[in-house]
Amino acid sequence: MAPATYVQRCHWARRLTKAAMALCMTGRPILDIALQYRFDSEQTFTRAFKKQFAQTPASYRRAEEWNTYCIRLPLRLYEFTLPQPEFVTLPDTQLVGVTQNCNCSLEQICNFRTEMRVHFWRQYLGEAKCIPPLLYGLHHARPSKDKEDEHDVLYTTAVEPEHVPEWVHPGEPITLPGGEYALFVI
Repeated sequence: MAPATYVQRCHWARRLTKAAMALCMTGRPILDIALQYRFDSEQTFTRAFKKQFAQTPASYRRAEEWNTYCIRLPLRLYEFTLPQPEFVTLPDTQLVGVTQNCNCSLEQICNFRTEMRVHFWRQYLGEAKCIPPLLYGLHHARPSKDKEDEHDVLYTTAVEPEHVPEWVHPGEPITLPGGEYALFVI
């Protein structure tokens, strides 16, 4: 396959991936999503979506579980390794931290998630001279009640109480419910 064709197909698949995320995370009309991701009609979008995801956008949206099988990651022109999760079972864990909120579009969440995390951690830890040995980032996004294409992002930065640096205000007590979690070591 010619490099230009490969890049074009990857770009097409990424647009459909972003559209799939919008279908699952917003209540916007399918036509609006199709037009946002540069499809000229709902029919063209539906044909392309069905080719990649083996179902219509409407059935994808209604599905009880999010099918991530055909989700395409962005092309990266540099070496990039995704951290591998270790699945762990945790008991109820007492933490202290701060929950911050921002309102943003799905595109902003996708494009600026790393910057948002860094910002939230700097807000909590300040210019820390040392980092606690274990950091908890609890993320929750929900559709905005006010704007159709935006989400309220709640991000809690937290640490175990015994690891709060002396210059940091610990914040509020938080209970992380026991259960199955994915642990990423970076």
